[in-house]
Amino acid sequence: MMRPGVIGLVFALVAATPALGWGGTGHRMIGVLAAGHFPATIPAFLRSPAAIAQIGEMAREPDRSRGAGQPHDNDRDPAHFVDVSDDGTILEGPRLDALPASRLDYDTALRAVSSNQYKAGWLPYAIADGWQQVVQDFAIWRADRAGAKFAKLKAQRDWFNQDRKLRELLTLRDLGTWAHYVGDGSQPMHASVHFNGWGNFPNPENFNSINDFHSRFESVFVDQYIDIKNVRPLLRPYADCGCSILAHTGAYLAATQAGTVTAYRLDQAKGFDTGTPEAKAFVAARLAAGADMLRDLVVDAWRASDNVQLGYKPRYPMSDIEAGKVDLYLLLHS
Repeated sequence: MMRPGVIGLVFALVAATPALGWGGTGHRMIGVLAAGHFPATIPAFLRSPAAIAQIGEMAREPDRSRGAGQPHDNDRDPAHFVDVSDDGTILEGPRLDALPASRLDYDTALRAVSSNQYKAGWLPYAIADGWQQVVQDFAIWRADRAGAKFAKLKAQRDWFNQDRKLRELLTLRDLGTWAHYVGDGSQPMHASVHFNGWGNFPNPENFNSINDFHSRFESVFVDQYIDIKNVRPLLRPYADCGCSILAHTGAYLAATQAGTVTAYRLDQAKGFDTGTPEAKAFVAARLAAGADMLRDLVVDAWRASDNVQLGYKPRYPMSDIEAGKVDLYLLLHS
């Protein structure tokens, strides 16, 4: 438990910087729990104890890189959140259940209602973009594996094995960093206009409007009251969405946004100040939702890599690549 003086210092530091999703402790938990529950179908290089720990550590990276300067910060900070209004729209623009196909389309729709992606946040697209990168990483890894299997020359086999090891490092980095945004998506204030106090909105329940709730909720409370053992039993089995990445992401963020009022009611009851069982259960469930989503999306990414085509005029399906029907050295080395 932190001493009062340390808690005060945390508040002072957070007040001087942009809000951080879950803080390092929460993001680490989400990364470790998700990776620790990858099924055996996921390549072993992502399931080792070292990889699980590294994914947990790298899940903190997008927050740690803040303050690098401009244009870095202004472009990347909106990736951590999406301001969903109480009517279910994103600042009176698109809805989470009908997200435009690209960030360009999303920004165009927001500008039509006098907003833009930088004001509203583009977390849904950070999640979708990161997922697509992991799909591609998996596809290239599979091609390297096939290349080493079918290559007739030792020099080529050696190159494929070396390239596969490099792809493993890149995949670990891509997945670990992307895990941060998936984790952000399970924090209610990262999917709501009420992101740090209720703000200047109709407030019939007289919720806290002071700008201190965000950090107390996701950092101070988690550090004081939540342990990974509180979250692990809440993980559910893998669930197949059977939908597109944007539809899956939209539904995930909508479920998160639906918990905003509950969070503020718990705060009003001093649950996050005193660590009530109800507050602990709510936060543990939100962290578990983040870990579940990350694990599910990694499984989906591996499955989606079945359908990737690699190359440029022509493009080759994964079935041909893994059957040895393609000159993989020409495809990957050149």
